[in-house]
Amino acid sequence: MIFLIFIIIPIIEIIIFITIGSNIGILNTVAIILLTALVGIFLVRKRGLSLLLNARQNMAEGVMPTDEIKGGIFLLISGLLLITPGFFTDCVGFAVFLKPVQDIIALKAKDYFTSRTRRY
Repeated sequence: MIFLIFIIIPIIEIIIFITIGSNIGILNTVAIILLTALVGIFLVRKRGLSLLLNARQNMAEGVMPTDEIKGGIFLLISGLLLITPGFFTDCVGFAVFLKPVQDIIALKAKDYFTSRTRRY
């Protein structure tokens, strides 16, 4: 399954690059990719600092920073996708950056792992 992802995603990216590049030109296409990477880096740094400060405050109050840990995991995934060149990965990266999307993914993951542990 993972092998297919490493085959399918680059094919999707190449198709999108060719389509967009033929419509707006190669330089504009590359400029957009670089711009989304820079915006992604900025957003990840800003959210990362906020998560770190909130985690420190929670730990100082004796509260386990579970939301911050979850947010940090999603931030790492989002950051990796945003830095990876490509329109598809950028769209997925920006989506994962959004809190409502994170909540949906976390709920689905919780349901998945809960059902897997019940079998054993």
